[in-house]
Amino acid sequence: MNATVKLILRESYKRNDEKCPVYLRLTINRKSKYYSLNIFLKKEDLLKNKFKVKDSIQNSKIINLRLTDSLSKAEQILLDFLKFDTPPTFIEFEKIFKGNYSKKYFKSFAKKWIENNSELSAHTKKTYTGQLTKLENYTKTFDKISFQEINNMDFIEGYKKYMIEKLNNKTNTIYKSLAFIKTVLNVAKNNSIISKNVFDKIELKRVPGYREYLTYSEVEKLEKLYYSNKLNKRQKNVLRYFLFSCYTGLRYTDIKNLTYGDLMDHETLNPDTNKKEIWKVIQILMHKTKINVEIPIIFKALKLIHLKEKKDNNQKVFKVISNQKTNKYLKEVIKKAKIERWEKITYHCSRHTFAINSIRNGITYRYVSNLLGHTSTKTTQIYTNPNRDYLIYEMNKHNNK
Repeated sequence: MNATVKLILRESYKRNDEKCPVYLRLTINRKSKYYSLNIFLKKEDLLKNKFKVKDSIQNSKIINLRLTDSLSKAEQILLDFLKFDTPPTFIEFEKIFKGNYSKKYFKSFAKKWIENNSELSAHTKKTYTGQLTKLENYTKTFDKISFQEINNMDFIEGYKKYMIEKLNNKTNTIYKSLAFIKTVLNVAKNNSIISKNVFDKIELKRVPGYREYLTYSEVEKLEKLYYSNKLNKRQKNVLRYFLFSCYTGLRYTDIKNLTYGDLMDHETLNPDTNKKEIWKVIQILMHKTKINVEIPIIFKALKLIHLKEKKDNNQKVFKVISNQKTNKYLKEVIKKAKIERWEKITYHCSRHTFAINSIRNGITYRYVSNLLGHTSTKTTQIYTNPNRDYLIYEMNKHNNK
């Protein structure tokens, strides 16, 4: 089916001021239909061999931009019909051309959804925006890629091949990128922009990843270093709240937002001594998951809280610097502690350290899950997949029999 679009000046509709309306003419199988652009021009306002307004005409740049955008928009609509072997019709063309066509573009829709979605954390928004940048790097025409084009097996397979061959992405990285597209397509489907999601036929797979963490002996090395005089003020400050996370499992953002008002006193009975004890307990709403958690503070962690410096409940417990600088100083500290894996350690490793060492110390998955703020123990098990150190530790129990 042959279909073309063209800008024309309908001189037969001339107004009293000698100006004529500009129309977009759509021709399908020799039949034409005209769509007004609400632009009025004189024939002499246009260049001879091009449908473009002369520079001497008032507001020529704005008018030319409107003309170009209208024609490009129409051509893109026809291109989408052609790409997916869908016969163009006047009704379908008009529905898209006169409607909000920006909703038909994946990028503009996704960007607006990310910006306006209050349920997404700042971290998630940053991650999703990074996924949009990754897609832009894959195709230069990403700005004009419609839902119809991206919601297609060929596009998904091509993007997957690009991530494998050009970016050398691993399985879980590819999973995250495709899962992002799937999420946006589902949102578009819920908003009746598309009727089907290509991922309904695609099974996304991920593999258990290795979670870097510090062993008990490595944490002890850091403790000794903290209480020595071998660190500068910045390094000691970062190590202070990093160790606290190793003892509590709190994420960077939760440590950053932690106030003295989040620390509660709780009276409990020690079953071993049958005596009452007062414990400090953290009570917070986790920033990422919006889940309320309660974490009893062990003695080593309590030593890192400077209660004498407390002025009011709104005062922050730690002086937390940016994530980037935190990781910079942390690597310096880890290296100074002569821990070989210093290049691989990031702040988030403190959370893995807490999870793995808690389970190794005999705390059940259920309780570790509660302390970490997980909704399921399956998530906790991902953090604590058995690794070589853990297996050696378990097998060594045979040696002690």
